[in-house]
Amino acid sequence: MRQGSKSVLILGGYGAAGTAIATLLGQRIEGKIVLAGRSLEKGRKRAEQLDREAGATGRFSARSVDVADAEQTRQCPHGQNVVIVACGLSVSAIESLVQGCIANRADYIDITPNPRKLEIFQSMRTRIEASDSRFVLDAGADPGLPGWLARWLCQASTGTVTDIKMYGRYRSADIGWGGVADILTAAESQGWKYNGGWTHSRVWDVRYRRFEGGLGSSICVPVFLDELQALPQELSLERFSFYHAGLNPVTDALMTFERTGILGCFSFESRQRAFYSALQRFTKKPFGLVLTAESRADGASRRISIGHSDLYRATAIPAAILCTSLMEAAGMRPGYGYLGEWASKDKRFPDKLQEEGFWNRFGE
Repeated sequence: MRQGSKSVLILGGYGAAGTAIATLLGQRIEGKIVLAGRSLEKGRKRAEQLDREAGATGRFSARSVDVADAEQTRQCPHGQNVVIVACGLSVSAIESLVQGCIANRADYIDITPNPRKLEIFQSMRTRIEASDSRFVLDAGADPGLPGWLARWLCQASTGTVTDIKMYGRYRSADIGWGGVADILTAAESQGWKYNGGWTHSRVWDVRYRRFEGGLGSSICVPVFLDELQALPQELSLERFSFYHAGLNPVTDALMTFERTGILGCFSFESRQRAFYSALQRFTKKPFGLVLTAESRADGASRRISIGHSDLYRATAIPAAILCTSLMEAAGMRPGYGYLGEWASKDKRFPDKLQEEGFWNRFGE
């Protein structure tokens, strides 16, 4: 259903993820979609392309916003209903953008992880809850959907769920330079599991998993995501783990070296370049995303898997759904939270994912 005239600004709007979000929003809302970034020329070219593909004129436009400039970042929500962050932001840029959203009564969605993001929102909690703005964090696919999938599994299970194991894999040869930096930065988040508390597992704690959706088999290691930190307590779980596969054997080895500090003598840029090269050279089809959650409740087991054949579209879909929901639901209370916290309140969220090309499978 198309919504009334609104305006959405996408930071990083002419990048791969930003373009995917803009394309989906062009099909879901009436109003303007602004592609923002440092290069006005790149934004204009992408806006013209999207206009042509949509058979429309003026639906998409471009705006120059340098997120390294605090004032530009603070002012960019002016005149917008929603600001979507599809690029990496520094801590100071996030703070400026949150301030701008509050001042301009704009909602906020991001798809890019930042290890210090949560503490920023915690420090501004009182101001946010006293505002008219809603803030959805990590609203992509992975991170993003794991926290929602665990909640959905609990809702679908009978009895008391005490133990959840999750598995994830994505494969794409189109991950950009910034995406590689995010992956390497996340190396320190590997090895964490919940067993009455979050503890660091041993290096040899791995699983071998055959994934659904044609994504083959791979070694998986336990990982930690910010969106999962409070999940075990919220769901009253005794044990929780999320095992994740890598992109290919060479990048897997590089991630192990990154995690153990073996390559610490090399600069981050050198390690980033090596990972990017290995990603481009050795990541082969099939591409896509799959996430699986398995539970035990009163001796019975249950499994739910979801997936998509296109990683960037899969990343864009949850953000586009949440953007539409925020524009529909003026009565949603101000506040902040991860995608799973917002999406689990929407009983139609699984159907909305399916409508955009996600598949899901259930098992015992």
